[in-house]
Amino acid sequence: MKYEIKFADGIVYTSPDIRERDPGWATEAEGKKLVGIAEMKINLPNKSTLLLKGFEKYNFFVEASQSLNNKGKAKIEAFYFCGAYRGHVVIWKIDYQTKQIIKNMTKEGEEYGGGATRGWRMGLMGEKAESGLLE
Repeated sequence: MKYEIKFADGIVYTSPDIRERDPGWATEAEGKKLVGIAEMKINLPNKSTLLLKGFEKYNFFVEASQSLNNKGKAKIEAFYFCGAYRGHVVIWKIDYQTKQIIKNMTKEGEEYGGGATRGWRMGLMGEKAESGLLE
């Protein structure tokens, strides 16, 4: 499962498989000036694509748990892809175990367990925000 970010200047970044490696969120433009994100696509295991486009800000994070009997190794629980627009956040949660895809909306600052998240990246201001699954 990989994500693709298209920046406002036309540069496209494709992550490594996020199930196996740290995708380097916010470091994909090493040494380059970061510009706003125009859109984000996530290639899902079921061959569909999740699209987030036109948001003021974007975020991606992984929910993981650590088992005491698993030699301290972290276990992936879910992936979250978020887009913020005018004080609201659309959250796409991909449950790693059940493969369910869940869409939620909330106020900005309440996107994970009622609290704020870090790691937001700038998008394009003034665009119409949209997100959805493409088959």
